[in-house]
Amino acid sequence: MKKNIIKILFSEKEIKKKVKNFSQISFPSNFIFKENEVIYVCLNQISDLNKLQKNFFLFQIGIKLQNFCRKGTYIIKYFGDKSLNEVNFCLGWEVGKYSFDKYKTTERNNNVATLISPFKGQIKKEKEVFFFVRDLINTPANFLGPNKIYEMGRVFLKKSFSSKKISGSELKKKFPLIHAVGKAASKEKMPILCELKSKNTKSKKKIVIIGKGVTFDTGGLNLKTGSGMALMKKDMGGAANCIGLANLIQTSKIDVNITLLLPLVENSVSRDSFRPSDIFKSRDGRFVEIGDTDAEGRLILADAISYACESKPDMIIDMATLTGASRVALGIEVPSFFCNNDQLSMELIEASQETGDPIWQLPLWENYLDQLNSNHADVKNIGNSIFGGAITAALFLKEFVKNQIPWVHVDLMAWSKPNKFSSYEGGEAMGIRALKKLIEKKFA
Repeated sequence: MKKNIIKILFSEKEIKKKVKNFSQISFPSNFIFKENEVIYVCLNQISDLNKLQKNFFLFQIGIKLQNFCRKGTYIIKYFGDKSLNEVNFCLGWEVGKYSFDKYKTTERNNNVATLISPFKGQIKKEKEVFFFVRDLINTPANFLGPNKIYEMGRVFLKKSFSSKKISGSELKKKFPLIHAVGKAASKEKMPILCELKSKNTKSKKKIVIIGKGVTFDTGGLNLKTGSGMALMKKDMGGAANCIGLANLIQTSKIDVNITLLLPLVENSVSRDSFRPSDIFKSRDGRFVEIGDTDAEGRLILADAISYACESKPDMIIDMATLTGASRVALGIEVPSFFCNNDQLSMELIEASQETGDPIWQLPLWENYLDQLNSNHADVKNIGNSIFGGAITAALFLKEFVKNQIPWVHVDLMAWSKPNKFSSYEGGEAMGIRALKKLIEKKFA
């Protein structure tokens, strides 16, 4: 079997020696050349970028090169910068094969190019997670309600987790904010809280992972516009990514007890919809006034966070497609995160740099907290200013974190758009490789 050779070069001096078309190099549009049966990936123009961006680009380049090669068997013979994460290139190659064709009647001509990688086991695990997360987010809401996410999550996590769900009158009593948001949905899409716990771990250390799971967000009575609603099947992207994260941790044999909490709802419009100015008593006993029914994600997370704190875990992580303000600040590729512990923040930043999985800290700016003041309840679910929306949303959630438990809140897009490396558009796994690295370093 012929193995085609790939050489990944970072040094301009080295590239000049090997690539005749050196003068034509222009990253990211033109940096891959085939000469004398060898494929040269010329990355001298990204040499001045920081570690995070270089590792991020390696993943994107893997996607692009897989499409460039099309067929045959390939092997990396030379990787010119050992300080970077070569596995990102190999993972990108495999993720580049993804397509979501479940609802297409015509078959896609899949690329058959194969990369022989020394990271085969790790790549296989991470590829499965990427494909699962993307499939779940891409599935439309008419096929994917709260119970379906619960079922698919259980299947994906296999027998490594025990599971239970809370619904109906028990949910209304114990998790009133989750119930309030989801009670307008049709009977088969009624709100639930899913709790999945890892089995067979000896460690006394425990983490709770919470994923926002709004299977479709109309905005409620504060109805979104048509364009604002177009991508709202992805509003369960936090839940999808959290299932993926739980799988990554479990299959990596990190000895830590995992509790996965998924508040799953559909924010619908009906005669049972909750209203602006309604006031609900939360699980922790405080009263929350509804300033906007389209700020529903933080409500379901608040009850889940309160429940998580009751078990006094060593860490809480929540992931949510929470605010447009975060996207305005950082764009769609870079999730924001907020953290109540400086040391943990620095460790997550380092994990992001090492993995090339971008995630960027924004501040829990306490001076904005008074924007959540309510005249008639303990707190309002949305700020009274058009500025700093991602921060005030995070501050709202922080109000429900007790006992100084280290807590990370991730506000992500969970969706990719076509770019110069890939034509793919759809659901996306974001931040979970960085979070897995963080947990691995803290608990392994």
